Parts: sequence; C-alpha cells; structure tokens
Amino acid sequence: MKAVFFDVDGTLIDCVEKKIPASSIKAIEELRKNGYKVALATGRDINSIRGIKDLDISVFDAYVLNNGAAIYDNTLRCIKDFPFLREDVEKILEYCNNKNMSLIFDTVEGPYLATEITDCLVEGKKYYKEEIPPYIEWKGEEIVKINIFAPMGYDFSELEKYISARIVPCPTVCYDVMAKGISKQTGIRELMKYYGFNENDYMAFGDQENDLEMLENAKIGIAVKDIDGSEKLQHMADYVCDAPRKDGIYTFLKNNGYI
Repeated sequence: MKAVFFDVDGTLIDCVEKKIPASSIKAIEELRKNGYKVALATGRDINSIRGIKDLDISVFDAYVLNNGAAIYDNTLRCIKDFPFLREDVEKILEYCNNKNMSLIFDTVEGPYLATEITDCLVEGKKYYKEEIPPYIEWKGEEIVKINIFAPMGYDFSELEKYISARIVPCPTVCYDVMAKGISKQTGIRELMKYYGFNENDYMAFGDQENDLEMLENAKIGIAVKDIDGSEKLQHMADYVCDAPRKDGIYTFLKNNGYI
C-alpha cells in the first residue's frame, strides 16, 4: 500500500467538537515517517482547506479537492481538473435562481457566490465555520465544484433529470453537485497515476456518501462512525473506526500496524 487519503469534515474534523484531534495529527505524521504518501480527499476547495484551524496543510503530500474535480500537488499547484459542462452550469443556475436557493461556484482558484444570500446559506456556512465568499456574476468560466444551499431533505430529482450530474446531501443544508463520472475516486486515480502507483494501492477514510467511490476502490476502505456518519458507507466499508474525538483514526492505524 502506497498512500492514505483522508476526508476532512466528519473524518479529520470531528463533527461534535468541530476540530481535528491531536491523535489524528499524530497519525498523519507517523504515516509519513513510515513512507506513505498522505493526502486529503475532500469536497472543500483550495481556500477552505487553507483556513482550517489547527491544520498545517504542509504535512500533506497532495490534495484531491472539490470532490475529485481538482487535484493539487504539495505546493497547491493544480495538476488536473475536471470542469462541469457549461450547459449544466447554466441549468443549475437557472433552477436555483427560480427556487431562491444560494449557489457557490468553485474555480481552481477558489469559490464565489453566484446567487443571492439565503437563510440556508448562512446556516450552512455557520456549520462549517466559513465566511460567505463574495458575489461574482458567472460569465462562462470553467467551474469545478457547485454547492447548493437548500432545506435538508430537499428532493432534487427534477433537476437531476436535465443535467449530467448527481446531487449528494451533506450533513447540513448544503448539497454537493458532482458531475457524472467525477468523484473523489476520479481525483485519487489521477493522483496515483501521477505518482506512478497502482490506482487501487491506497487506504481511505471517510464518513459520507460522497466518499463511497473512494472507499469502494481502495485496497482498504474505512468508514468513520459518528452521529452524522452515513450508515450506507459503514455497511460497504472494509472496516469501521470510531469518531475522531475518540481517537478512532489513530487507534485503527496503530492496532493494524500502519503506525
């Protein structure tokens, strides 16, 4: 096994304490000392990971961001991206404007607000402890990630009929829009190729449904069990570890001889 990938929210960042426990940081450092490449695989964008409190991003060898749509090396240089189809961006923007839903678009340089501010946007950003990015009118530039802010449990099946993308719920009033065929696994595959490794020769930790593909394709896939964790993910994972605040990641790696 050559590499270890970590989701961020609910995996490295505990969903109750809203911080990364010292045990997880120690686990990352020990993995690197033992020769493993260690990378993030998250729905977050480049600016968001820079702003994570208590996380020294220099400890990572690479970054699979925007749910696999943008891959960066250890200098945060984008080495590959997978933008949305322009017509899909247009349809999503029109739908959300008509439904009074907030949208955040991401380019490889970072995010911006593409619609008006709504209560759901304020609630979602409060959950992630992030600032609302500035409003910029979309003028056709390539978009690598889209977040919709809408009530929990909202049914997007009508919109999904008309776009080449799927919409995945996050733990709060935020939804990840993922282009069909693009997932964290897509980015991991590109990164493993970049390093000259076999594409499945990795371990992955995650907690939500946007982690399904990367755990399915991993040599070892570990679901992090917590109050917001996906039961579907836990059922398909090779192993389930305890919550970050209970030192779940460190304990799993230690008990299985990786650190």
